[in-house]
Amino acid sequence: MEINWTDELQEFIISQRGADPIQLVLQQKKYPQFDMKFVAQQVEGYRMALDKLPGIAKYNNFIYPPKLNREQCSSEVTATYKARTYMQNRSIADITGGLGIDSLFIAREAKSVVYIEENKELYDIASLNFKHLEQKNIHTFCSDGIGYLESSTEHFDIIYIDPARRNEHGKKVSAFEDCSPNILCNIDLLLSKADKVLIKSSPMLDISEAIRQLKYVEEITILSVKNECKELLFLCSKAHSTDHPKQHCVNIKTDGTIDTVTFTADEENELSIPYTSEIEEYIYDPNTSLSKAGAFKTLSIKYNVRKIHRNTHLYTSGEKIDNFPGRIFKVIKEVKATASEIADTLPDKKAHVVTRNYPSTSQELQKKLRLKEGGDIYLIAFTKANDKKTVLLCSKIN
Repeated sequence: MEINWTDELQEFIISQRGADPIQLVLQQKKYPQFDMKFVAQQVEGYRMALDKLPGIAKYNNFIYPPKLNREQCSSEVTATYKARTYMQNRSIADITGGLGIDSLFIAREAKSVVYIEENKELYDIASLNFKHLEQKNIHTFCSDGIGYLESSTEHFDIIYIDPARRNEHGKKVSAFEDCSPNILCNIDLLLSKADKVLIKSSPMLDISEAIRQLKYVEEITILSVKNECKELLFLCSKAHSTDHPKQHCVNIKTDGTIDTVTFTADEENELSIPYTSEIEEYIYDPNTSLSKAGAFKTLSIKYNVRKIHRNTHLYTSGEKIDNFPGRIFKVIKEVKATASEIADTLPDKKAHVVTRNYPSTSQELQKKLRLKEGGDIYLIAFTKANDKKTVLLCSKIN
């Protein structure tokens, strides 16, 4: 698709940002001078960017691709984290460039970036965006990333790769062997062309299996934003690979501050901790990155909190641990999981329901207790070390 981006088109798109995209498409006859499908695509893209790419949304000349490509691109928060953590003053090849969000933010920190994308439409959009945003240290190539490396003599500090996680039927996949390109078939090629390779993968991927498959893992980042796990990042290197790489459990909070806990699986396995049936004044619910990585005993030792059960990933203490990486609740009282008792305790019948190692899901328990979602009270249901099922009314303090 050839894009004829003009000042007139840009002004028209800005004027239509409040319009219904479906209605815009139906107005092709009214505005024959514009491709109204493209205009609708830009309006939808801008609305997505307000949340996912707020810095990008400030640029009125940024061009947005079709919906699927917008959904697959990194958020501004995760792209910035990767750029600042791994890419500063280095030469980078982004061999699965896509919309170019990662390349754009990497280029702001890196010495130079080679952006490679085989989809011509995406390549054209990204190239124009780099030009519009005056990011001059990005060199673009419309090519298959693996093919480009095979024919190139250039050596990079880091190759960044974000394989497509949809199969030929459009179904989401997560295993390396099901993604395109197949990392497992190409890891030796990648590491022959760069000192290190940074692989972005699905948060659904099994970390232990990925370490075994990749062979050359140096470290892993489990990256969450506002306590939602977004990406697993595998930094690979033949010079520094290990069977027990450091795992960085990262959560970028709403205010931009970052919680990070680092551990290794062998350190976690070697720890021995007691479990408690005594619930103290505070309850702690670890961030999703920590739960994904399995840093459960590490947390107990590092923050001096007691784990409630081997399979209940909650902790308790008598004193408030302000820097605990997760949600902190203050216990109000223990209650019975019956609708009548909850009705007496919560006359407005509102609470947030959390279940951990409990026979019912949070949705099932909420329905059983006839509760509406909301309010300031949290109802936390779990199993204690003595295998007793317990329900607590709590207030969230962090």
